[in-house]
Amino acid sequence: MKFVEIKNFTKDLISWQREQGRHHLPWQKNRTAYRVWLSEIMLQQTQVSTVIDRYQLFLKRFPNVRALAEVSVDDVLAEWSGMGYYTRARNLHKCAQVVVNEYDGNFPSDPELLERLPGIGKSTAAAIAVFSYGVRAAILDGNVKRVLARLWGVDADLSKSAAVKSLWAHAEQLLPSTPDDLVSYTQGLMDFGATHCTQYQPVCMSPDKGACLFRNRCQAKLNNQVELIPLKIKKINVQQVHMDWWIFIYKGKILLEKRPETGIWAGLWSFPEQNLSHKNNAEKLNVVKHVLTHRHLNIQPHKVLLSAQFKKINANQEWFNLRDALKLGLPKPVSSFLKSLDLIHGDV
Repeated sequence: MKFVEIKNFTKDLISWQREQGRHHLPWQKNRTAYRVWLSEIMLQQTQVSTVIDRYQLFLKRFPNVRALAEVSVDDVLAEWSGMGYYTRARNLHKCAQVVVNEYDGNFPSDPELLERLPGIGKSTAAAIAVFSYGVRAAILDGNVKRVLARLWGVDADLSKSAAVKSLWAHAEQLLPSTPDDLVSYTQGLMDFGATHCTQYQPVCMSPDKGACLFRNRCQAKLNNQVELIPLKIKKINVQQVHMDWWIFIYKGKILLEKRPETGIWAGLWSFPEQNLSHKNNAEKLNVVKHVLTHRHLNIQPHKVLLSAQFKKINANQEWFNLRDALKLGLPKPVSSFLKSLDLIHGDV
């Protein structure tokens, strides 16, 4: 893969970031490795606006890596509840324990060592190394891939390892040499991809948003390929999933069960999906719809008011009052459903 020369790209991006980039984000202050790592993991699949609030709450609950390592994974999942992609939370807990046990609570500065930690990929490792330690390393997350691919007119399939490897090598060549410039440059790539060279309706395609810094140098713009780069990969087939929730209520308490460690909502608490009652007195409630990346869930809740608790429940099931239930690690639709459920008037 050949890359044309784009004059002053690195220098101009640094200047742009310092003048117009984002400087108000909470993880940009006191950039310890723990805080950078936490923000990078949260931002992987969640919008900045959502992460800002959740990041602050998470830090309040777990102010440092030792505090995170000492709690149970259930506590971490509970704090993560509603953010989705719960493997991130489980890896956060695993990673914190490794950092405490093997590195005495200090994240390594070497990107290669960082990449070996649970849940940390090459780009996240580079971000931690750059922002916390001033180590020269290149990031290449989704936003950055898009920026570099458009600017240099890369129309190759970036899901293929050969194309990505070539783009990594190019990204490393663009790095500035001084630590201060390195931080501004890396943040600039993130900011430019998130605010200007966006996936849909980038600044160059929306004149009302202003002018692109690289409008006269961007190969995709010059060749009228902005909407074609990065190459659009075939859409993933979305599976329609139908499930039942059995909402068993007894004296203001509700029966929940912990889901298996694999599959949808792994390790979180939800409602039983099998009818445990022999009586046919269930009330069908409105269907709950929830969209995941690969699945569209259509959930039929059945509300059952019990006159007595079940004599026997499974080992992964437990009765909770509403207040305690809402402190658990819950999938977002379960949490929303519980908050809407009238347990007071549902008493028997």
